[in-house]
Amino acid sequence: MAEALRGLREQAGLSTTQLADRLGWSQSKVSKSERGVTLPPPADVDAWALATSAPNELRTRLRTLAGDAAVEFTERRKVLAPGPRRVQQEIQRLEEAASVVRVFNTNVVVGLAQTRAYVEAMFRLGRNRTPPEHLGEAVDSRLARQATLADRSKRFELVMGEAAVRRLVIPPADMRVQLERLVELSEQPNIAVGVIRFDAVEREHQYDDYSVIGDPDLDDEAIVSASTVTRTLRIRSAAEVREYIEHFAALRAAATEGEPLRAFLRELVAELDSI
Repeated sequence: MAEALRGLREQAGLSTTQLADRLGWSQSKVSKSERGVTLPPPADVDAWALATSAPNELRTRLRTLAGDAAVEFTERRKVLAPGPRRVQQEIQRLEEAASVVRVFNTNVVVGLAQTRAYVEAMFRLGRNRTPPEHLGEAVDSRLARQATLADRSKRFELVMGEAAVRRLVIPPADMRVQLERLVELSEQPNIAVGVIRFDAVEREHQYDDYSVIGDPDLDDEAIVSASTVTRTLRIRSAAEVREYIEHFAALRAAATEGEPLRAFLRELVAELDSI
């Protein structure tokens, strides 16, 4: 796809800036599309083909290819094949480029908010368990992603079910530190932390965990990432990404946030102190 798009631009005798002006895009969006950094949706591919006077048959083929690539299922073992550090670095690249990151987890603490002890437990308990010799590297690479939380130009919306803050996947003393970390993050102006309590009046079924990295109306690249036991799902279709954003907003509407959340988390800390 990237090669074909670049070839069309070059055949039309256009620079990336000239094509961007013709399409009403940023030069960065054009450059990323033809370098394969981002995967443009079918509508953008069609616009590119029109702007570069591509033959109708090629336009149709490229549109079909873009549609097929908009949803990608990959076996988890293949996703993890390059090693845990490479996987985390790719996610970090996406998060750093996004203006907003939305994450929903039903029964574990959201990755961007996890403490070291919690991250270690996640890698040890995961379906594709990290070998002991690679555990430190995997943990460090996931924790490195949290540096982006300090970027006040970005917005983070982290929502989880109440089970996430009650399950003792780590010892009580470590869980206490994890809950205090959530309190700390919830006080940051660019981070919204929410918990859908068991007694909440919910507007949407929670379904499965997922992340929405970026916003198709704000960013050059937006992607939904979700995992099953055996496969990783990545959705790049702008229409579907928007559906996930709508679903996330409905979930967040039922979540406890701000000072009520902090009071609730402190109650859980007090319960842990008694164990």
